[in-house]
Amino acid sequence: MTKKLTARLTTAVAIATFATALSTANSATAGEFAKTRYTTPLADVCPSPFIIQKDWLAQAEQGPLYQLIGSGGEMTSGQYTGPLGSTGIELTILEGGGGLGMGDGETAYSALYMGNSKAGVTPHLGYQELDNAFIFSKRFPVVGVMAPLDIAPTVLLWDKATYPDGFKSIVDLKTFAESGKGKIYVSTIKRTFGLYLVEQGIPSDVFVEGYRGDGENFVTNNGTWLNQGFVTSEVYKFEHGNNWGKPIGYLNMNDLGYRNYTGMLSVATARMEELAPCLAKLVPLLQQATADYAKDPAEANKVIVDFNTAGHAASWWKTAPELMAYAAKTMVDTGIIGNGPNATIGDFDMDRVAEMLKLVKPRFDERADPDVKPDQVVTNRFIDPSIGLK
Repeated sequence: MTKKLTARLTTAVAIATFATALSTANSATAGEFAKTRYTTPLADVCPSPFIIQKDWLAQAEQGPLYQLIGSGGEMTSGQYTGPLGSTGIELTILEGGGGLGMGDGETAYSALYMGNSKAGVTPHLGYQELDNAFIFSKRFPVVGVMAPLDIAPTVLLWDKATYPDGFKSIVDLKTFAESGKGKIYVSTIKRTFGLYLVEQGIPSDVFVEGYRGDGENFVTNNGTWLNQGFVTSEVYKFEHGNNWGKPIGYLNMNDLGYRNYTGMLSVATARMEELAPCLAKLVPLLQQATADYAKDPAEANKVIVDFNTAGHAASWWKTAPELMAYAAKTMVDTGIIGNGPNATIGDFDMDRVAEMLKLVKPRFDERADPDVKPDQVVTNRFIDPSIGLK
Protein backbone atom coordinates (compact mmCIF):
# COMPACT_ATOMS: atom_id res chain seq x y z
CA MET A 1 0.00 0.00 0.00
CA THR A 2 1.47 3.41 -0.99
CA LYS A 3 2.03 6.19 1.52
CA LYS A 4 -0.47 8.36 -0.40
CA LEU A 5 -3.17 5.69 -0.24
CA THR A 6 -2.45 5.07 3.42
CA ALA A 7 -2.80 8.78 4.16
CA ARG A 8 -6.10 8.99 2.27
CA LEU A 9 -7.45 5.96 4.08
CA THR A 10 -6.40 7.47 7.42
CA THR A 11 -8.25 10.66 6.56
CA ALA A 12 -11.32 8.67 5.51
CA VAL A 13 -11.31 6.76 8.78
CA ALA A 14 -11.00 10.00 10.76
CA ILE A 15 -13.92 11.55 8.90
CA ALA A 16 -16.02 8.42 9.35
CA THR A 17 -15.28 8.51 13.07
CA PHE A 18 -16.50 12.10 13.30
CA ALA A 19 -19.61 11.23 11.28
CA THR A 20 -20.36 8.31 13.59
CA ALA A 21 -20.10 10.62 16.58
CA LEU A 22 -22.60 12.93 14.94
CA SER A 23 -25.14 10.20 14.37
CA THR A 24 -24.88 8.84 17.90
CA ALA A 25 -25.43 12.11 19.78
CA ASN A 26 -27.90 11.37 22.57
CA SER A 27 -30.98 13.60 22.54
CA ALA A 28 -31.66 12.59 26.15
CA THR A 29 -28.73 14.78 27.20
CA ALA A 30 -29.62 17.71 24.93
CA GLY A 31 -27.62 20.76 25.94
CA GLU A 32 -26.19 19.04 29.01
CA PHE A 33 -22.56 19.75 28.09
CA ALA A 34 -23.33 23.46 27.63
CA LYS A 35 -25.18 23.62 30.94
CA THR A 36 -22.26 22.15 32.85
CA ARG A 37 -19.53 23.94 30.89
CA TYR A 38 -20.79 27.53 30.45
CA THR A 39 -21.87 28.64 33.91
CA THR A 40 -20.82 32.29 34.28
CA PRO A 41 -23.88 34.25 35.49
CA LEU A 42 -24.91 36.68 32.76
CA ALA A 43 -28.50 37.65 33.61
CA ASP A 44 -27.44 40.74 35.56
CA VAL A 45 -25.26 42.19 32.77
CA CYS A 46 -26.48 40.80 29.42
CA PRO A 47 -29.73 41.24 27.49
CA SER A 48 -31.81 38.11 26.98
CA PRO A 49 -32.02 36.86 24.38
CA PHE A 50 -28.53 37.89 23.38
CA ILE A 51 -28.64 38.05 19.59
CA ILE A 52 -25.74 37.23 17.24
CA GLN A 53 -26.04 37.91 13.51
CA LYS A 54 -24.09 35.52 11.27
CA ASP A 55 -22.83 36.53 7.83
CA TRP A 56 -24.02 33.37 6.06
CA LEU A 57 -26.05 30.22 6.49
CA ALA A 58 -25.28 27.62 9.16
CA GLN A 59 -21.98 25.80 8.60
CA ALA A 60 -19.00 24.42 10.49
CA GLU A 61 -17.16 27.75 10.69
CA GLN A 62 -19.90 28.92 13.05
CA GLY A 63 -19.81 25.78 15.17
CA PRO A 64 -18.61 27.55 18.35
CA LEU A 65 -21.84 29.56 18.53
CA TYR A 66 -23.97 26.42 18.44
CA GLN A 67 -21.63 24.90 21.01
CA LEU A 68 -22.87 27.48 23.53
CA ILE A 69 -26.41 26.06 23.33
CA GLY A 70 -25.81 22.50 22.21
CA SER A 71 -28.75 20.43 21.06
CA GLY A 72 -31.19 21.88 23.56
CA GLY A 73 -32.35 24.84 21.48
CA GLU A 74 -35.38 25.63 19.32
CA MET A 75 -35.10 25.64 15.53
CA THR A 76 -37.26 28.06 13.56
CA SER A 77 -36.90 29.66 10.16
CA GLY A 78 -33.71 31.71 10.12
CA GLN A 79 -32.73 31.26 13.75
CA TYR A 80 -31.66 28.91 16.50
CA THR A 81 -32.50 29.94 20.07
CA GLY A 82 -31.83 28.28 23.40
CA PRO A 83 -30.33 28.66 26.85
CA LEU A 84 -26.73 29.78 26.80
CA GLY A 85 -25.53 27.02 29.07
CA SER A 86 -26.62 27.75 32.62
CA THR A 87 -25.75 31.43 32.46
CA GLY A 88 -29.34 32.53 32.94
CA ILE A 89 -29.85 34.05 29.50
CA GLU A 90 -31.07 32.88 26.10
CA LEU A 91 -28.92 33.04 22.97
CA THR A 92 -30.37 33.63 19.50
CA ILE A 93 -28.25 32.81 16.44
CA LEU A 94 -29.52 34.48 13.26
CA GLU A 95 -28.87 33.26 9.73
CA GLY A 96 -27.06 35.63 7.36
CA GLY A 97 -27.15 36.40 3.67
CA GLY A 98 -29.05 39.22 2.00
CA GLY A 99 -32.49 38.00 0.97
CA LEU A 100 -31.95 34.82 3.01
CA GLY A 101 -31.50 35.25 6.75
CA MET A 102 -31.69 39.01 6.31
CA GLY A 103 -33.73 41.34 4.14
CA ASP A 104 -32.68 42.16 0.59
CA GLY A 105 -29.54 44.29 0.55
CA GLU A 106 -28.91 43.92 4.26
CA THR A 107 -25.55 42.82 5.63
CA ALA A 108 -24.17 41.80 8.99
CA TYR A 109 -22.76 45.35 9.15
CA SER A 110 -25.97 47.20 8.46
CA ALA A 111 -27.92 44.87 10.78
CA LEU A 112 -25.94 46.07 13.81
CA TYR A 113 -27.19 49.61 13.16
CA MET A 114 -30.44 49.26 11.25
CA GLY A 115 -31.59 45.82 12.35
CA ASN A 116 -32.36 42.57 10.58
CA SER A 117 -35.72 43.35 8.96
CA LYS A 118 -36.51 39.71 8.29
CA ALA A 119 -36.05 38.70 11.93
CA GLY A 120 -37.39 42.02 13.22
CA VAL A 121 -34.54 42.53 15.70
CA THR A 122 -31.27 44.42 16.06
CA PRO A 123 -28.40 42.05 16.90
CA HIS A 124 -25.94 42.71 19.70
CA LEU A 125 -22.98 41.11 17.91
CA GLY A 126 -22.40 40.39 14.23
CA TYR A 127 -19.90 38.50 12.10
CA GLN A 128 -17.56 40.85 10.20
CA GLU A 129 -14.36 40.76 8.16
CA LEU A 130 -11.36 42.84 9.19
CA ASP A 131 -10.77 44.36 5.74
CA ASN A 132 -14.39 45.48 5.46
CA ALA A 133 -14.40 46.77 9.03
CA PHE A 134 -11.80 49.31 7.91
CA ILE A 135 -13.58 50.03 4.61
CA PHE A 136 -16.92 50.66 6.38
CA SER A 137 -15.37 52.37 9.41
CA LYS A 138 -17.39 55.55 8.91
CA ARG A 139 -20.69 54.22 7.59
CA PHE A 140 -21.02 51.20 9.89
CA PRO A 141 -18.22 51.41 12.47
CA VAL A 142 -17.69 48.23 14.46
CA VAL A 143 -15.23 46.82 16.98
CA GLY A 144 -14.21 43.17 16.75
CA VAL A 145 -14.15 41.63 20.21
CA MET A 146 -13.18 38.05 19.38
CA ALA A 147 -11.91 36.07 16.37
CA PRO A 148 -13.22 32.47 16.39
CA LEU A 149 -11.18 31.82 13.21
CA ASP A 150 -7.50 32.64 13.47
CA ILE A 151 -7.03 32.15 9.71
CA ALA A 152 -9.62 32.82 7.01
CA PRO A 153 -10.57 29.59 5.18
CA THR A 154 -10.48 31.22 1.71
CA VAL A 155 -8.27 29.37 -0.77
CA LEU A 156 -7.39 28.97 -4.42
CA LEU A 157 -7.78 25.32 -5.40
CA TRP A 158 -6.60 23.22 -8.32
CA ASP A 159 -6.59 19.71 -9.74
CA LYS A 160 -3.54 17.85 -8.45
CA ALA A 161 -3.20 15.70 -11.54
CA THR A 162 -3.09 18.76 -13.81
CA TYR A 163 -0.75 20.73 -11.55
CA PRO A 164 1.25 18.19 -9.52
CA ASP A 165 3.77 20.79 -8.36
CA GLY A 166 0.99 23.04 -7.14
CA PHE A 167 1.22 26.75 -6.36
CA LYS A 168 2.91 28.25 -3.34
CA SER A 169 3.38 31.96 -4.00
CA ILE A 170 2.42 35.08 -5.92
CA VAL A 171 5.31 34.31 -8.26
CA ASP A 172 3.80 30.89 -9.04
CA LEU A 173 0.48 32.54 -9.89
CA LYS A 174 2.19 35.09 -12.14
CA THR A 175 3.93 32.23 -13.95
CA PHE A 176 0.57 30.47 -14.34
CA ALA A 177 -0.96 33.64 -15.81
CA GLU A 178 1.89 33.96 -18.29
CA SER A 179 1.59 30.30 -19.34
CA GLY A 180 -1.89 30.75 -20.80
CA LYS A 181 -2.90 27.32 -19.51
CA GLY A 182 -6.05 28.49 -17.77
CA LYS A 183 -7.93 31.15 -15.83
CA ILE A 184 -8.43 31.96 -12.15
CA TYR A 185 -12.14 31.96 -11.26
CA VAL A 186 -12.98 34.31 -8.37
CA SER A 187 -15.95 36.31 -7.15
CA THR A 188 -14.38 39.70 -7.92
CA ILE A 189 -11.10 41.51 -8.43
CA LYS A 190 -12.61 44.86 -7.50
CA ARG A 191 -12.24 44.40 -3.74
CA THR A 192 -10.91 42.17 -0.94
CA PHE A 193 -8.38 39.45 -1.78
CA GLY A 194 -9.13 39.50 -5.53
CA LEU A 195 -8.04 43.11 -5.78
CA TYR A 196 -5.04 42.30 -3.59
CA LEU A 197 -3.87 39.63 -6.05
CA VAL A 198 -4.07 42.12 -8.93
CA GLU A 199 -2.22 44.70 -6.84
CA GLN A 200 0.55 42.13 -6.32
CA GLY A 201 1.10 42.03 -10.07
CA ILE A 202 -0.99 39.08 -11.23
CA PRO A 203 -2.44 40.22 -14.61
CA SER A 204 -6.13 41.07 -14.38
CA ASP A 205 -6.91 39.32 -17.65
CA VAL A 206 -6.18 35.89 -16.12
CA PHE A 207 -9.13 36.31 -13.78
CA VAL A 208 -12.74 35.42 -14.53
CA GLU A 209 -15.17 37.09 -12.11
CA GLY A 210 -18.55 35.89 -10.93
CA TYR A 211 -17.80 32.88 -8.73
CA ARG A 212 -20.79 32.10 -6.51
CA GLY A 213 -19.93 28.67 -5.16
CA ASP A 214 -20.41 26.96 -8.52
CA GLY A 215 -18.05 24.35 -9.93
CA GLU A 216 -19.10 24.53 -13.58
CA ASN A 217 -16.07 26.40 -14.92
CA PHE A 218 -13.64 24.15 -13.08
CA VAL A 219 -15.27 21.01 -14.46
CA THR A 220 -15.98 22.17 -18.03
CA ASN A 221 -12.37 23.34 -18.37
CA ASN A 222 -11.20 19.92 -17.18
CA GLY A 223 -9.34 21.19 -14.13
CA THR A 224 -7.09 23.60 -16.03
CA TRP A 225 -8.59 26.57 -14.17
CA LEU A 226 -7.84 27.57 -10.60
CA ASN A 227 -10.89 28.19 -8.46
CA GLN A 228 -11.76 30.31 -5.47
CA GLY A 229 -13.27 28.33 -2.62
CA PHE A 230 -13.17 27.46 1.05
CA VAL A 231 -10.90 24.74 2.36
CA THR A 232 -13.80 23.83 4.66
CA SER A 233 -16.20 23.24 1.77
CA GLU A 234 -15.22 23.20 -1.90
CA VAL A 235 -12.05 21.16 -1.44
CA TYR A 236 -14.10 18.32 0.05
CA LYS A 237 -16.96 18.73 -2.44
CA PHE A 238 -14.68 18.54 -5.47
CA GLU A 239 -12.84 15.51 -4.10
CA HIS A 240 -16.09 13.68 -3.35
CA GLY A 241 -18.47 14.92 -6.03
CA ASN A 242 -19.16 18.10 -8.01
CA ASN A 243 -18.80 15.93 -11.13
CA TRP A 244 -15.10 15.69 -10.31
CA GLY A 245 -14.18 13.24 -7.53
CA LYS A 246 -10.40 13.62 -7.83
CA PRO A 247 -7.66 14.95 -5.51
CA ILE A 248 -7.52 18.72 -5.03
CA GLY A 249 -4.65 20.97 -4.00
CA TYR A 250 -5.11 24.38 -2.45
CA LEU A 251 -3.32 27.51 -1.24
CA ASN A 252 -4.71 29.68 1.52
CA MET A 253 -4.96 33.44 0.90
CA ASN A 254 -3.35 33.92 4.29
CA ASP A 255 -0.17 32.34 2.88
CA LEU A 256 -0.20 34.80 -0.02
CA GLY A 257 -0.03 37.76 2.36
CA TYR A 258 -3.73 38.62 2.66
CA ARG A 259 -3.98 37.83 6.36
CA ASN A 260 -7.57 38.77 6.93
CA TYR A 261 -9.73 37.97 9.95
CA THR A 262 -13.13 36.71 8.82
CA GLY A 263 -16.10 35.83 10.99
CA MET A 264 -14.86 38.11 13.75
CA LEU A 265 -17.54 38.79 16.33
CA SER A 266 -18.11 42.53 16.42
CA VAL A 267 -20.18 45.12 18.26
CA ALA A 268 -21.44 48.40 16.82
CA THR A 269 -19.03 51.07 18.05
CA ALA A 270 -21.97 53.13 19.27
CA ARG A 271 -23.03 50.30 21.60
CA MET A 272 -19.62 49.32 22.96
CA GLU A 273 -19.92 50.90 26.40
CA GLU A 274 -23.55 49.78 26.75
CA LEU A 275 -22.59 46.15 26.14
CA ALA A 276 -19.10 46.19 27.69
CA PRO A 277 -20.17 44.72 31.07
CA CYS A 278 -21.83 41.83 29.21
CA LEU A 279 -18.92 41.32 26.83
CA ALA A 280 -16.45 41.15 29.70
CA LYS A 281 -18.15 37.94 30.85
CA LEU A 282 -19.45 36.64 27.51
CA VAL A 283 -16.28 36.81 25.42
CA PRO A 284 -14.37 34.29 27.59
CA LEU A 285 -17.32 31.92 27.16
CA LEU A 286 -17.08 32.39 23.38
CA GLN A 287 -13.37 31.60 23.64
CA GLN A 288 -14.05 28.46 25.67
CA ALA A 289 -16.80 27.31 23.30
CA THR A 290 -14.39 27.69 20.37
CA ALA A 291 -11.80 25.54 22.12
CA ASP A 292 -14.46 22.99 23.09
CA TYR A 293 -15.79 22.82 19.52
CA ALA A 294 -12.27 22.23 18.21
CA LYS A 295 -11.84 19.34 20.65
CA ASP A 296 -15.23 17.70 20.08
CA PRO A 297 -17.54 19.18 17.42
CA ALA A 298 -20.04 16.31 17.35
CA GLU A 299 -23.00 17.86 19.17
CA ALA A 300 -22.77 21.29 17.54
CA ASN A 301 -22.26 19.74 14.11
CA LYS A 302 -25.37 17.63 14.52
CA VAL A 303 -27.38 20.73 15.42
CA ILE A 304 -26.22 22.41 12.22
CA VAL A 305 -26.91 19.32 10.10
CA ASP A 306 -30.42 18.97 11.54
CA PHE A 307 -31.10 22.70 11.20
CA ASN A 308 -30.17 22.71 7.53
CA THR A 309 -31.83 19.38 6.76
CA ALA A 310 -35.10 20.82 8.08
CA GLY A 311 -34.74 23.79 5.71
CA HIS A 312 -34.47 26.46 8.40
CA ALA A 313 -31.53 28.16 6.64
CA ALA A 314 -32.60 27.88 2.98
CA SER A 315 -34.31 25.03 1.17
CA TRP A 316 -31.26 24.42 -1.02
CA TRP A 317 -28.61 24.74 1.73
CA LYS A 318 -27.56 21.33 3.05
CA THR A 319 -24.51 20.31 5.06
CA ALA A 320 -23.91 16.57 5.04
CA PRO A 321 -22.53 15.03 8.25
CA GLU A 322 -19.40 13.93 6.38
CA LEU A 323 -18.77 17.48 5.13
CA MET A 324 -19.24 18.89 8.63
CA ALA A 325 -16.84 16.34 10.09
CA TYR A 326 -14.25 17.10 7.42
CA ALA A 327 -14.61 20.85 7.93
CA ALA A 328 -14.26 20.68 11.72
CA LYS A 329 -11.16 18.49 11.51
CA THR A 330 -9.60 20.56 8.73
CA MET A 331 -10.04 23.81 10.64
CA VAL A 332 -8.01 22.43 13.54
CA ASP A 333 -5.43 20.65 11.36
CA THR A 334 -4.71 23.78 9.32
CA GLY A 335 -4.82 26.29 12.17
CA ILE A 336 -7.98 28.02 10.98
CA ILE A 337 -9.18 27.45 14.53
CA GLY A 338 -6.14 27.83 16.71
CA ASN A 339 -4.12 29.92 19.12
CA GLY A 340 -2.03 31.67 16.49
CA PRO A 341 1.40 32.84 17.68
CA ASN A 342 0.61 32.60 21.39
CA ALA A 343 -1.36 30.36 23.78
CA THR A 344 -4.65 32.25 23.49
CA ILE A 345 -7.65 31.50 21.29
CA GLY A 346 -9.78 34.27 19.82
CA ASP A 347 -7.43 37.22 20.30
CA PHE A 348 -6.23 39.61 17.61
CA ASP A 349 -2.62 39.97 16.48
CA MET A 350 -2.40 43.76 16.38
CA ASP A 351 0.60 43.77 14.02
CA ARG A 352 -1.50 41.76 11.59
CA VAL A 353 -4.41 44.18 12.02
CA ALA A 354 -2.11 47.11 11.23
CA GLU A 355 -0.84 45.24 8.19
CA MET A 356 -4.38 44.86 6.86
CA LEU A 357 -5.08 48.56 7.37
CA LYS A 358 -2.01 49.39 5.32
CA LEU A 359 -3.25 47.13 2.51
CA VAL A 360 -6.79 48.49 2.30
CA LYS A 361 -6.28 52.18 3.13
CA PRO A 362 -5.54 53.13 -0.51
CA ARG A 363 -9.05 51.81 -1.36
CA PHE A 364 -10.87 54.07 1.12
CA ASP A 365 -13.84 56.09 -0.08
CA GLU A 366 -16.70 57.95 1.61
CA ARG A 367 -17.61 54.81 3.61
CA ALA A 368 -14.35 54.91 5.58
CA ASP A 369 -12.94 57.06 8.33
CA PRO A 370 -9.68 58.26 6.73
CA ASP A 371 -8.02 58.45 10.16
CA VAL A 372 -9.18 55.07 11.47
CA LYS A 373 -6.69 53.22 13.67
CA PRO A 374 -6.29 49.46 14.26
CA ASP A 375 -7.46 49.66 17.89
CA GLN A 376 -10.68 51.33 16.74
CA VAL A 377 -11.82 48.26 14.80
CA VAL A 378 -10.62 45.42 17.06
CA THR A 379 -9.84 45.01 20.74
CA ASN A 380 -8.45 42.35 23.06
CA ARG A 381 -10.06 44.15 25.99
CA PHE A 382 -12.40 41.27 26.84
CA ILE A 383 -10.11 38.35 25.94
CA ASP A 384 -9.03 35.94 28.67
CA PRO A 385 -5.40 35.10 27.73
CA SER A 386 -5.51 31.85 29.71
CA ILE A 387 -8.09 30.24 27.37
CA GLY A 388 -6.68 28.40 24.36
CA LEU A 389 -6.28 25.08 22.62
CA LYS A 390 -4.20 22.79 24.77
